[in-house]
Amino acid sequence: MICDILQSTYSFLTEETLEKHPMHDFRMGSAHDGSPHPVDVHVGMQIATARKAKRLSQSQLGAAIGVTFQQVQKYERGTNRVSASTMFAMMHFLNVPSAYFFEGLPLNYMGGAEGFADPVTPQMRAFLSSKIGLEIVEKLCQTPVPLQRAVAIVVENLKT
Repeated sequence: MICDILQSTYSFLTEETLEKHPMHDFRMGSAHDGSPHPVDVHVGMQIATARKAKRLSQSQLGAAIGVTFQQVQKYERGTNRVSASTMFAMMHFLNVPSAYFFEGLPLNYMGGAEGFADPVTPQMRAFLSSKIGLEIVEKLCQTPVPLQRAVAIVVENLKT
């Protein structure tokens, strides 16, 4: 399903529209300011989240897919793109479907798929991929729903 969405969203891109697009150079895959492309950053965050959920180090993941831990760091930050063959190896080692790497990908910044926005903010994603965030979510998922609601109310009241 996500592949169909990506294909239909990217189908409008022609050489002419790429040159006129104000935010990104899709041919080079990075923002004009030299920062990593948002898709590469998103994929990297998904890699980090899956790796941490499996309680693996960057070295362990790197060894399993045939790259160094430094390369895994670069993938997770989005500074290096993941090749299809490497993503395929990660998919199998981490036991995630290929679509996992693109889940929640906000496509509306490209002018396509109107209204399809990522409900998970970068701050939420960073928290969920942190050790404490993962710990909290794992423990919360093991509690009954009424207790989860009570915790949500307590956390909401902490903001004020």
